[in-house]
Amino acid sequence: MAEGKKKKVGGFSLRSRIFLIALSCFLPLTALIGFLLYTQYATVRAFDQVATSVNYASRYVTEFKERMDYSIYYAIIWDKPISELREGIYSVGGVELVYPYDYIEEMRAACAEMSDIATVNSNQYLPRRIDNTLNSLEKIIEEIEDNMRAGGHYDENEELLDDVRNLTDLIQENIQNYINDENASFTAIKEEMMRNTNQTLRSSILIVAVVAVLTTVISNVTQRGVVQPVRKLCEASKLVAKGDFTVRSDVESRDEIAMLADNFNDMTVEIGRLVERIKEEQENIRIMESKLLQAQINPHFLYNTLDTIVWLAEAGRDEEVVKMTSYLSEFFRTTLSKGKDYITLEEEKRHVESYLQIQQFRYQDIMGYRIEMDEEILDYIVPKLTLQPLVENALYHGIKKKRGGGTILIRGKMEGNKILLKVIDNGKGMTERELAQLRRYIAGCEDGGKQSFGLGNVNQRIHRYYGEEYGIFFESEENKGTEAVVIIPAKKSEQKS
Repeated sequence: MAEGKKKKVGGFSLRSRIFLIALSCFLPLTALIGFLLYTQYATVRAFDQVATSVNYASRYVTEFKERMDYSIYYAIIWDKPISELREGIYSVGGVELVYPYDYIEEMRAACAEMSDIATVNSNQYLPRRIDNTLNSLEKIIEEIEDNMRAGGHYDENEELLDDVRNLTDLIQENIQNYINDENASFTAIKEEMMRNTNQTLRSSILIVAVVAVLTTVISNVTQRGVVQPVRKLCEASKLVAKGDFTVRSDVESRDEIAMLADNFNDMTVEIGRLVERIKEEQENIRIMESKLLQAQINPHFLYNTLDTIVWLAEAGRDEEVVKMTSYLSEFFRTTLSKGKDYITLEEEKRHVESYLQIQQFRYQDIMGYRIEMDEEILDYIVPKLTLQPLVENALYHGIKKKRGGGTILIRGKMEGNKILLKVIDNGKGMTERELAQLRRYIAGCEDGGKQSFGLGNVNQRIHRYYGEEYGIFFESEENKGTEAVVIIPAKKSEQKS
């Protein structure tokens, strides 16, 4: 679609419509959530304050009286100086004794703390109510201590102990009243919470009603402008999914949906072009692979072999005719391999061996060969017709060009999780320039003609099957020979997929 024909965005955009829907829900719900959070926080905070004050006072409501009474009782009964009483040293009936004067000061500080955290106004005067009692308690303890230093006065101290118990009863009563008053405030908090809950319920109903009305109105408007165009796009996309790349979506709107429809139409056109291009490329790949197999069956090799067989037959060398025919049959059996792309290394070894045995009839004066493959790798698979092009290259461009002939060595072994196949000859070799040129040929960077067609196709097949890190790698030195190394992953037939 031409740029000038594209629809322009105008009016309320799709983003604006969606934003209005979200806003109609967000603002009222935010207000409701804010109110709920505030009331929840206020209620929890009030409960927490009451619980804190009650828990703090509960520590002293029984403990102060017990520890103070037992400490004075212990000092009088066992005639122990009060100054020797220290917290954690003595205990009576599981109650730890205390130094009375320090404990009275601790009680004064505790009353001040209870006054600060009290939630009931009357409880803020607790230190004033208890302070006089603590002063009286302190004076009685001093009197008991004086009597003990003077010696005797046991009966008098017994009477003073009763006064101590009466004063600690009074202190305990004041603290218990403090706790009762604080607990009573729970009721007031609960009533406030119920009022807030009822108010929240009414507000929630109102807000939900407002949100429902706003959302319904805005959604109906948006539905006409969004859902219907999207439905058209969906119908068009179904046709495209079925392979109809001529379909076009005509959306009558002026928002992002219209732009999406334009882009969809452009994409459909481009996909149609790509599909046609892929079909052409697949056909080219099929033709290339067909040419690859044809290249492996060199007609000159076939003609020369048949001529050799005829010549041997005419010479009456029947045994050699049978061998040549068997080698040729084995060679073509592996070449065809029932259309398989992968064969075992044992089959590949037989294939290249039959090729070398055929060639040795013609070049027995200049060519020798050895095949050294580890037994452990023979069950592993390799792309069909991998070694034969390398051996052919070693024979025609290495051994034949060397004066006096040479040897082709084929090796195979496993290194880690890879298979290494080497074709080594001690033929003519290559200069650095020739080697660099051959590497460019097999990498597909340049057209090397007939010489590198087979090698290049083998390399490209390995790349396609296994990845760019695998392939054929050449090393050569002029007048010393050439080494071709094939690196592929070690896989058995059941691992191929």
